[in-house]
Amino acid sequence: MKKLICVFAAVVMLAVIPFTGCGNDHSDEIKATVDGFMTSMQKADLDGMKEYADPALFEDDGMLSQFNELEEMDEELASSLGMSTSDLSDKTKTIIDKYVKDMMGKMIKSYEIGEITEEKDSAKVNLSVTFGFDPNKVDSVDVTDEVEKRTNDYMEDNMTKLTQVYQSGGQTALMNKVLDDLAEELLQTYEDAVLKTGETTEDTVLTVENRDGKWVIVSEE
Repeated sequence: MKKLICVFAAVVMLAVIPFTGCGNDHSDEIKATVDGFMTSMQKADLDGMKEYADPALFEDDGMLSQFNELEEMDEELASSLGMSTSDLSDKTKTIIDKYVKDMMGKMIKSYEIGEITEEKDSAKVNLSVTFGFDPNKVDSVDVTDEVEKRTNDYMEDNMTKLTQVYQSGGQTALMNKVLDDLAEELLQTYEDAVLKTGETTEDTVLTVENRDGKWVIVSEE
């Protein structure tokens, strides 16, 4: 009888061993977090991305910093012109919003989640990302000559009208008139130049942490 019990116990143990530690495997949850984050990125849904990531991640000098820069584009533009965001016309805001969403949507073409290495309440996730344009070359894209030429042509063709706008509404009105007329065209010029940098695939590693039962992306290497 004892021998039978020992044999039975050994069989049970052999059956149980493959499942030992499964309770600590959170790979499905971690993958769901990365999938949710990357899918939101492809949809240009910045709020959705922030549901799966630490806010500080967008401040780092990495893949995600450009999303933050795009989101703040209207503020940067207004500031560079000595204006506040509230000074921008609704038309210009709409043009910028459309451009930002378009560029964000084209940034990530595809992605593939690789190995997930989990340790206690954190994990490393290997991620291969194919970009619709080369993010490392964006800062070197220069369309200054094209922009200056188009702006000068516009000024020459519309000087009388622009003078009237300035005289009746002041500098802010003039700025908005120029932006309303040129912003879409000039942003498209820049977008075309960025897309010419070509697709590129990069491998990165995401660090994901379990915070109060929720897996959150906290860094990108």
